[in-house]
Amino acid sequence: MMPLCSIVMNKALKTTIRISSDIWHKRCGQKLLLPSSALRIADHHLHASAMLAFEDDTDWFCVSQAVRCFPVDMLHEKSVEDAQSSLCVTKIGTSSIHLGNSLMLKDETLATTQRVFCRVSTPASASAAFTEQERKKFLVFHHSEDIFPQLERFEAKLPDSKNSVLSVKVGPQHINFANHVDHAFLAETAHHALYLMNKDSDNIVINYFGQPFLGDSLQCFAQGDKIFITRTDDDTGENTLIVIAK
Repeated sequence: MMPLCSIVMNKALKTTIRISSDIWHKRCGQKLLLPSSALRIADHHLHASAMLAFEDDTDWFCVSQAVRCFPVDMLHEKSVEDAQSSLCVTKIGTSSIHLGNSLMLKDETLATTQRVFCRVSTPASASAAFTEQERKKFLVFHHSEDIFPQLERFEAKLPDSKNSVLSVKVGPQHINFANHVDHAFLAETAHHALYLMNKDSDNIVINYFGQPFLGDSLQCFAQGDKIFITRTDDDTGENTLIVIAK
């Protein structure tokens, strides 16, 4: 398809495509990698690379993701081969970093993703700026972000719609090692809700506005071309915006 980013922060990582749970059978007959699977592989590569340092007084939060998946002929048969994930930095801010990921199966592109992570000081609950040394580590800035799916910024506003198209409950299988609800699970929920709206797109863009917790009930509301995911407070019944996706 297209060349990968020339500045790769970590050597290509071999990964497995699970025939039983990673392949998306579209209504039109095409077979693609599921967007949530592409994001899980990108996340695994990111943590395996140790690019983002997890320290006692800081934490990282993913605030935006975009993923594009590509049809691959005979994906079932080809997926017995190892795929390769490549990771790079596309942009760096004061305390945020944009990361690009490309997943290849031999010479065919399965998916590309672009994600934004922000570093937060946990004692102060405020952004934790990068040092000059950290900026050099991240290679400061790279202009190849155009080969990755484009991110969008949505207004943090609860939907007017009151009719939920999908409801899910956060279980222990949705909690990752940092004790956060896995964002790939939230992307999977958004993808499911978009599918129920007959939006069978190969591209998904997601903004994250809040953190759900174990046991939370998540409600998905359709409005326009977007899905809004909210969490319901068990004590007050108040809805809090978690995700907007389209």
